[in-house]
Amino acid sequence: MKTILIGFGDIAEKHLDVLKELNCDVIGILTKNYDKALIKSKKFSIPNTYTSIQEILNAECDFLMNLTSADKISSTLMDIIPSGKPIFTEKPAGFSTEEIEQLIGHNNKFNCPIMVGTNRRFYSIFHKAIEFLSDQNKSINTIKIDAPERFVNINNSKFNDRIRKNWMFANSIHSVDLIRFFGGDVKKIKSDSIPNEFKFQATGICENDIEFCYSSNWNESKIWNITILADDIKIVFEPLEKGKIITKNDEIEIIPSAEDIHFKPGFFSQLSYFLENVVTKNDTTWPGSNLEDHKKSIKLVEDIFKK
Repeated sequence: MKTILIGFGDIAEKHLDVLKELNCDVIGILTKNYDKALIKSKKFSIPNTYTSIQEILNAECDFLMNLTSADKISSTLMDIIPSGKPIFTEKPAGFSTEEIEQLIGHNNKFNCPIMVGTNRRFYSIFHKAIEFLSDQNKSINTIKIDAPERFVNINNSKFNDRIRKNWMFANSIHSVDLIRFFGGDVKKIKSDSIPNEFKFQATGICENDIEFCYSSNWNESKIWNITILADDIKIVFEPLEKGKIITKNDEIEIIPSAEDIHFKPGFFSQLSYFLENVVTKNDTTWPGSNLEDHKKSIKLVEDIFKK
């Protein structure tokens, strides 16, 4: 299969590693900086370097990858949807539910299959934890997520003002989206956030009466962590890439898959899932995320952060 990369930041190289493993040919690059694109194409032996969206709309490839910066993802999607080709896009697809709705309305004219990158949904340790609970005939009853942000990261010079002002969409959505991954759609939510103090907290209930608590204090220096409770079983991910199952009598480390050890966690399974849907022309369903599903996570960010 053949693809074209639109945007080539730090994360693009992580995707390239997986694409190579999956025998996908990257036939071209399009970036806002043509000279940079030439350097990258030479470094990674990519044959074509494009200068405009128009050049790639009719290019002979099987799918497109939108790897632009967070503030450019939505506008780039608007431009490439008319290609009609399947699109894998990094998140967030927009900085508001209104932006996502505009994309959905635009795409109704073209029926373009779009999958939003939610690589944490594809962490092997998360799926092994879910499988363990299923084997024990246990169901999740509580989800606790602690996702502190750090101003030292937010104020990194590589991020522009628009990304900084929308950090909850550009970055916090990584953790917020996991509420819905583990618990399903949110039925009820109460936000106790204090935005002017950069303290964000919400509690609520997901499908099947699964309770959740989300906390994000931007003045803390802790690491992201998730605790899953299922009767007398507790599963802890701290950091998110490491997991352990705690029972009354034992503590079991969850071992990641070989792919999650070799590649950036979740990337291999995520792209494998996307490519399978490209071949079979199937819709994106759980654990993947399409625009309609992604809008629900964007709405959840708005509810928690009172955006």
